[in-house]
Amino acid sequence: MVTSRQFGRGVVRTMRAMDRAAKQAERSRILRQQALHKHAVLTASAQAAADYEAMIEALTGAHRISFSRRDWHVTATAPELPAPDRLDTLERAARSALEDYTPGFFAKTLRTEHKRRRALAAAIGLAREADDQEHDKRQAAVLEENERILTARRVVACNDAEVLVSALETHSALGSLPFSIEGLDLRLSDGRVIAVVDGLDLDDMPTESISLLASGKASIKKITPGKRLELHRDAICSAAMRVALESLSTLPIDEAEVLMHSDILDRGSGHIEGKPVLYLRATVQAVQALNLARPDAFAIVERLGGHMDWNKRDGFRAISAAAFGLDN
Repeated sequence: MVTSRQFGRGVVRTMRAMDRAAKQAERSRILRQQALHKHAVLTASAQAAADYEAMIEALTGAHRISFSRRDWHVTATAPELPAPDRLDTLERAARSALEDYTPGFFAKTLRTEHKRRRALAAAIGLAREADDQEHDKRQAAVLEENERILTARRVVACNDAEVLVSALETHSALGSLPFSIEGLDLRLSDGRVIAVVDGLDLDDMPTESISLLASGKASIKKITPGKRLELHRDAICSAAMRVALESLSTLPIDEAEVLMHSDILDRGSGHIEGKPVLYLRATVQAVQALNLARPDAFAIVERLGGHMDWNKRDGFRAISAAAFGLDN
């Protein structure tokens, strides 16, 4: 027998149990939300740190590529192909099919001989068009190959800057670099191939670094002025090395010169002006002796005898391009 008092206690106990279940469900929901939020934060932090590392590598590691040379001489010494003769292979086959046609029993019985002969005659015209199309393809292939041979001969001659620039645009990876250079002008002078490059400026360097803590959270710190100057130096050196490597790899030359420009403060006028800041001369022999995958660009430029005026307090100072027989 259940009394009202007992019934009331049962209701209270049931409601308390429901209340506990609701609170547990809410706590579980909050924990799940917190876990999802933490996962999102950790994922975002990891991605932000990875993006920063990728940006630094792009800025200062553009020179870390495998070096191999393009052989223009094989193509340049190849004979030009003669114009192809037009062939009528398909048309002759279609004419033979018409001439050799002999109506069979069913064609005579069903009186389809005339219809079949009309179809075979029409096929001759289609075959002639197909022969024309095949001839056009072969002719286009010959023209393309001969143009490739003539281009190789012009590149090997190394007497036309426009031809060399076109070769770099077509066969090098300079145009696809997301960082490192803003512009390039190729000059030829007494057998010298000189790349005058607009490099990145100090203002292009990041002002904050992002790293990943042991907890998985991102640590964002302000980059000191001295560190930004070093990043700028490394970016300029890496860009100079990449231009030299691409030039030596793509063009049939034994040495390449690079003159890097960057916007720097003119302490006389107080204005920011584009000035030459690094001169680098690299030869195939010297480059082949380098381990490009490991050292930083500044060390490589120093090893190759690059010329620049840089210090940890002021960064780059302008150098005289005339000292290397160049115009600014």
